[in-house]
Amino acid sequence: MENFLKSLAVSPSEGRVLQVQPGETHILKAVSADTDGAYTLIEVIVEPQVGPPMHLHRREAEAFYVLEGTFAFQVGDRALRGTAGWFMTIPKGIPHSFKNIGTTSARMLLLFVPAGIENFFEDLSKLNATGTLDIDHIVAVSKKQGIEILPPPSEG
Repeated sequence: MENFLKSLAVSPSEGRVLQVQPGETHILKAVSADTDGAYTLIEVIVEPQVGPPMHLHRREAEAFYVLEGTFAFQVGDRALRGTAGWFMTIPKGIPHSFKNIGTTSARMLLLFVPAGIENFFEDLSKLNATGTLDIDHIVAVSKKQGIEILPPPSEG
């Protein structure tokens, strides 16, 4: 009987590098093909004042582990702040976002269960490389992956 997961060792300098949006680099450390679809692990490097819009995942749970820097997280109505060593999980279906609120690059590990979200980040990277990364394209690519981009909160 085969093992459920393959053995995998990835050095700090290894992993497929994707420029997902200006100021946000993803380094794919383990993807669906490596984990028999169990999970995706990504190292993300985020420049100051950069992060995704509020969104939710219909297919996968997500976990964050801050390696360096300071991040502001919005999880539903709750605002949180995470620094090095900080860990958080978000079940699927919960609205969330994050932003590097420091003055230098910040890094996190992102874990997605089950795997497959790497396809979404690859699609965003292609849009970014061709200069067509706009909200309409992001929403279309997100829907394909089961991710819902939420409107910004109304002020007023």
